This record gives sequence, C-alpha cells and structure tokens, in this order.
Amino acid sequence: MDVRRIQLWASRSATILDNNLVRCLIEDQGGMNVEFSATNLFGGRENCMYLPYFRSIDVSVEADENKDFWKNNPLWYQMGGSCFSFPNYGPACTVGGEEISCGGITAASCWTLERYGTDSKSGGVWMLSSIKNRMKRYVVRKLDLLLPGQNVHYTAVNVSNNNDSPLVGNAAWRNLVGSPFLEMGCEINACAKTWMTEPDWRNESIGHHNFANGIQFDDMSAIPTQSGHTVDYTVVPGPNGCTDFISGRVPRDLAMGWTSVINPRQQMLFFTFFPGPAALEENDMPINFNNFLFDYGGLNDTPFAFYDGGTSQSYSVGCGSGTNILSLGLAESIGKPTLMGVDTLVTIPSGENRTMYYASVFQPYENARLGLNFYSVEEDGEGIIIKRTKSWAFIAADTRFVAIRKLFKELNGEKTVSDTGSSPQ
Repeated sequence: MDVRRIQLWASRSATILDNNLVRCLIEDQGGMNVEFSATNLFGGRENCMYLPYFRSIDVSVEADENKDFWKNNPLWYQMGGSCFSFPNYGPACTVGGEEISCGGITAASCWTLERYGTDSKSGGVWMLSSIKNRMKRYVVRKLDLLLPGQNVHYTAVNVSNNNDSPLVGNAAWRNLVGSPFLEMGCEINACAKTWMTEPDWRNESIGHHNFANGIQFDDMSAIPTQSGHTVDYTVVPGPNGCTDFISGRVPRDLAMGWTSVINPRQQMLFFTFFPGPAALEENDMPINFNNFLFDYGGLNDTPFAFYDGGTSQSYSVGCGSGTNILSLGLAESIGKPTLMGVDTLVTIPSGENRTMYYASVFQPYENARLGLNFYSVEEDGEGIIIKRTKSWAFIAADTRFVAIRKLFKELNGEKTVSDTGSSPQ
C-alpha cells in the first residue's frame, strides 16, 4: 500500500495511490486521474485511461501563448483519464450572471490537496482534496480511496452549499478509456435500458455524427442513424470518422448502477458502479444517467486535429454516469429539468450538502467467454458477479460504499472555518 505526492512537471503535481493491484495518479489540475492501471494477463502493467496527444504539461491555458489551439478551454488543456464535472456537464455557458467553464469548476480548475494517509480501520490509502467557488459560496470536497485486495478506485464527492439560495447543477463522472486498453472489438455494456441521442446542436464543421438526432431507443445494438439504418455500438468499431454521445436512464428499481468496457483479446475489464435509485441514503446525490461519448474520429478542429478541418487524432470512449442533460450543459438542464422522466439537475438546499459515491474497476478475467459480453450483474456479499449463461467473473468490491462512507464522515467532521467557502479571495 502506498500514497505519496510527486511533481510531474515544473508546474504540475499529483498524488499516487497504490494498493499493489491498481494504481491511480491523480493530478491537482482538474482532479484528473490520468493513470488507472493494473497488471494484465501478459504480466505487464496497463493503463486504461485515455491521454490525448494534445494534453499540455504547463500550468494553465490562459497563460499559454498557444491558447487558441485549445480554443482557450481549460478542460481540453488538461484533459485526460477521469474527472468529476460540477456544476456544468457540457460546453461553457453563463447562468445567473456567472460564466461557467466547459466541464464545470471541478474539471477546469486546480484542486487543493488537504490531507492524505492510511485508514487504520480499513487499511486503505486515501487522499482528500477540495475546491471552492467563492462567488456562489459552495465547497466541493473529494475523497479518493483504494482498499486492500480490491481492483477498485472509490470516490466520494461532497458539495456543501453555504449560500442563502438553493444550488443547482449537473454532477457527473467522465472516464475516458483509450489505447492500449481500448481497441476495435471491445465490448460495451450498461445498466440503462432506455437511451437518447443528442439533438443537432453541434457545428458540423467541427464534428461528424452517425446517430439520428434526438431519438429515443431501447437497444444499443440497434441505434438509429442519420441514414435511416441502425448500428451496433455494443462493439467498438475502428475509426469511422464519427463522434456521438448518448445518455441512458438508470432504471429506478436498481440498487446498483453500472457501466462496462471489455477487451476480449486482452481479457481485461473496465467496470464502474454506484448506488442506484433504490439504494440512495439520506443526502446521497443521485446518478440518473449512464453516459457514453463515442469519439471515433469525428472531431476535426483543434485540439482534436492538428489544424481546423484536419484529420482527427482522437480515438476513445467516454464511459461515465451522472445527473445531466446529455452533454448539453447546465443552461440546457435549467431549461429542461427532466429527460426521459428523470431529473437532469441536482438541487442542494441552502445550508445543506449532498455526496455522490462512485467507483471504477480495472482487472483481468480468466474466462474467455466473457469477452462476448455478459448478460447480468449481481451483488454478492463480498462483491459483484458478472455472468454470461454459465460463465462468470467476480469483482471483489464494497458495493454499498461502507468503508468510504465511514472515512468521509470522519474526515468531514474535522472541517475548519475556512471550509465554508464564504471568505474573500
């Protein structure tokens, strides 16, 4: 078990969490987890996170003389791996007189590391970080935890509203998986049964899309396309020159929501899970949608291409979940607070707080038949079982987030006055 700070570059620092099974490397900038690695069946250590070629190593896009290449977008400047988006899951927008960055303050700004250490009760290694919005007077605190004997990265993100009015926002985890883990033939799965594509809101000069606009459908293996046909996106294609986004409604009766990406050639599994609508505890933040960004080469402006109108250099899958309205952002959610019958916004009353619990898994599996995808996900007393007829694999996991709930409660009980977010800059 290991937790320590490192300096990646002159202006960038990060924290390593390692439990001898998986390793996380979490940057201060955007709270980006740029490494989520495990040992594969070939004996090598493999990172499943996507690190785009255009990812910078400097401190901020505003100070970079080439900021126009990134369209002056802080999220694109430091993008890589996984991050939490609040209060905006989508393009930059203005709400209530406040300009909100693409991906929200949590993905676009620098986090402050508060503490890190080893939990004497669970034996896990952890780090606690925070970010404040002094204008709107709210504080976001994030706890990252690795437990012994599990290929699982647990997170708890708490938002405290210290303003006199309710705080509303999108809240979502985005996980970009890429090479060498992601390749043509990977299998995709999720708990959602009802899905929706995005409306035709993007500028077609910077994006080429395959899916029909604003269509609701029930089968990821038969997604309606603009040409009037259907396409199977449960299997990752080669670079087809298209970039598309879908959201799926998490069933209301689920105790545990989930998404997955399987590499059948490598026999590696990326799996995420979170408390479902039927298992939310008091002050839990709900996760209402599974989200997939299929970026198979459809973005043709910088920074995704070397020049505007050029060849896309991107090939990744965004596999996440949250409470959002597709990838359209906070302003759109305020205008349309429900999608497919569930909320697109989280609301935190004045003086209260809410916490989102979310976990990611990266591990090998031995039964090659699971590379054909699985049919069911079951909670077990010691973890999760994924099944395909008589074939199955086991994920050792704390599915009810017992350890991280206890630890976060202890650490949050140690807050100081500076945590209110109300002091001037």
